[in-house]
Amino acid sequence: RVCIVGAGAIGSLYAAHLARVVEVWAFVRRREHAAALNREGLSVSGKHEFHVSLRATSDPAEVPDCDLAIVATKATQVEDSMARVGRRFDRGAVISAQNGLGSEEIIAAHTQGQVIRGTTFMSGTRHSDVEVQYELDTATWLGPFEPRQTPFAMVKEAADLIVAGGLKAEPLQDARPAQWSKLIFNSSVNGVSAL
Repeated sequence: RVCIVGAGAIGSLYAAHLARVVEVWAFVRRREHAAALNREGLSVSGKHEFHVSLRATSDPAEVPDCDLAIVATKATQVEDSMARVGRRFDRGAVISAQNGLGSEEIIAAHTQGQVIRGTTFMSGTRHSDVEVQYELDTATWLGPFEPRQTPFAMVKEAADLIVAGGLKAEPLQDARPAQWSKLIFNSSVNGVSAL
């Protein structure tokens, strides 16, 4: 059982692809978003074209214990989200899929589960609560979170699951260089894009 924490563009891509191979829950901020996902499922267009059913909730009490979670919120929402549902992952693992640095420490403060560093250049466009367009199909890079001594075998298992769902993933012994490269890329590109 997998929980996607935050179902924006990236979270929706993880949720939809993984729902093809495992039971997926989405923990979202808005009640109407959860209701739409439960009622209509999630459609993917672009690089892949398919539709899946999944379970969604905005109520932390409804989130079941999960084997894996992927935190795909904005970096500023990690603290609030994990404070609400982090204990549901105490016997599993949690992947941090935010840009930048520091989310793993926040995640680790709210769960006893293993923590996995993650970063991705994968991209999509969220057209509605129930439709996402898959645009750039690059790998998610995953690695152990050193303070938690996450076993590399667990990182590899998470990467294999992502690949089984139809996305790309690469397990790394040390994902910090990948995280820094994404941070540097965003620092140089985002300002120009904003202008």
